[in-house]
Amino acid sequence: MDKAQWNEWLVYLLNRPLAYGLLELSRRLGDVVYLPRIGHVISDAEIALDVLMDTEHFDSHSPGSLGFLVTQALGPYALLNMDGPEHKDLKRRLQEVFSSKYIKALIGSATNDIVNEFRGNLLAGRMVDVVEFMKDFSSRMACELIGVRVDPHNERGVYADMFTLATEFTALAGLGKPRLSASDLKNATRIVEQLSAHILESYEDKDIRDESLTQQMRSHGFTFEEAKGVVIIVMIGATELITYGMPRVLTLLVDSGQIEKLREKPELLERAVDEGFRLVTPSNVVLRAVVADCQIRGHHFRKGRRALIVFNNMMKQEKHFPNATRFDIERAIDSRFRRLPFGAGAHTCLGTGLAIAEARKVLEALMSVEGEYEILSRRYNRGQTYPGYSSLLIRVRRPRLP
Repeated sequence: MDKAQWNEWLVYLLNRPLAYGLLELSRRLGDVVYLPRIGHVISDAEIALDVLMDTEHFDSHSPGSLGFLVTQALGPYALLNMDGPEHKDLKRRLQEVFSSKYIKALIGSATNDIVNEFRGNLLAGRMVDVVEFMKDFSSRMACELIGVRVDPHNERGVYADMFTLATEFTALAGLGKPRLSASDLKNATRIVEQLSAHILESYEDKDIRDESLTQQMRSHGFTFEEAKGVVIIVMIGATELITYGMPRVLTLLVDSGQIEKLREKPELLERAVDEGFRLVTPSNVVLRAVVADCQIRGHHFRKGRRALIVFNNMMKQEKHFPNATRFDIERAIDSRFRRLPFGAGAHTCLGTGLAIAEARKVLEALMSVEGEYEILSRRYNRGQTYPGYSSLLIRVRRPRLP
């Protein structure tokens, strides 16, 4: 186990040791393991792909699925909780909004200044907390997606509130939770009401033309209810991934000694992003409801149970990813699994292009700074929804001029 592998192991172990131990045991027991009160735990990439593509025996809105929990909190228009023709039509209309041109403009509008400031601090040899930077980055993106008018005298407060709302919402889901409890639903309603107020203000402002997803959806004819569910899901889904995921990708590059290779071979950037998201999976687990008995690759799934697709487990399978726990920016990933961490089929994550573009922007900024990256200290998340670091202090030792 090298340094990068050791620290990734600690990221999971120290965050939620019981949940990690349970899922790791399931991985070692087999490709599919049934756990009472939890469901069918899937640790194989091929089986996971089959389940995600199978809309006859599995769905994302019945009791037991993540979509069922989302419906309790957000109502019917949230993508995650939709299936069939209505979902297909909504996804088609959204693809017109989420063009690569729009994503580039959105990220630039929200983050150009703080990325330049971050890069400037690194160039000056200053100590930087990457987690704090990524919190600012993701919170600005959240405000930009919604269309929040940020008071320049209270930027930090607004961004902190937005980050708190996003992380509180994701914390409501759990491995053994088939539905939201009364207290969970009360908290979810409070969060959604606060976010909805911001979205409504942006949606009804006919004089403003900005890069917000809210305004883009309104201009494409989406109703407020449609916009509300989609904007909240996209915003919440991206916040923790970028905040806690990108610092982990950076530590993988530094701990494995491959950051210099990436700087020397910038053509490896796309592979580095793919390899980063293979190990730092966008979702820990995706839930599907089993709506009809079926057999998949010799494994029986029973109606009324849940199927849990555990991305961290399946991305560590040696049969699909040789030397799977090793981070390797030159790894050629099977095309079937290259973007599997973002889902597959009808429910492929709408924000895939956004997440990849955000990762690319941050890595490009890091690669543009000459010198040796030093990790000065790191603190690990404890009991959070998304495993990662609560603090990651870095500095670049700049080469001395002759």
